[in-house]
Amino acid sequence: MNNLADLPSDAAKLRFSMRNLPLLEGGATMDLLGLAPALWAHSKVYSTGGENALHSHDIEDHVFLILQGEATFHFGDGSTTDVRAFEGVTVPRGTRYRFHANEAGGNLVMFRVGAALVKDSSDLDPKFAIPREALQSRSDSQGQYAAGDAKKNGVASQPTVFKPGAFFAAD
Repeated sequence: MNNLADLPSDAAKLRFSMRNLPLLEGGATMDLLGLAPALWAHSKVYSTGGENALHSHDIEDHVFLILQGEATFHFGDGSTTDVRAFEGVTVPRGTRYRFHANEAGGNLVMFRVGAALVKDSSDLDPKFAIPREALQSRSDSQGQYAAGDAKKNGVASQPTVFKPGAFFAAD
């Protein structure tokens, strides 16, 4: 599939679920849920921590919807907002932000949607299924991007440890 226009169009292949996501004792997960030519959705689960360094995405708009737990989002202008389950944050491209899970809420479970103009699926990062350009243009205060860098993402660089028998929204 070299062109995103070739993505499957039948509803059975476009449907996704976040039921039964494994909950964590340590680390974080990010899994692709859906992909369209200019839109992608991921589940994100954090045991603690979050995206701990102020950064921005120059070509990607995105939305975070909290499904479990609580998070505090910090923005480049110095403002913050606390977000609880069933609340969200829209982050337009170029907006500097970071967030961390609030410990009182248990695992932080989020639905993350990103959008940008993408013309060719070969431009997608194989690990995160988002445009390589979006990864490259994501920058912290030093203009660097490092997925899983312990200095930047904290818990994301820790080994993922699943809680035995614990799942989000289990049937």
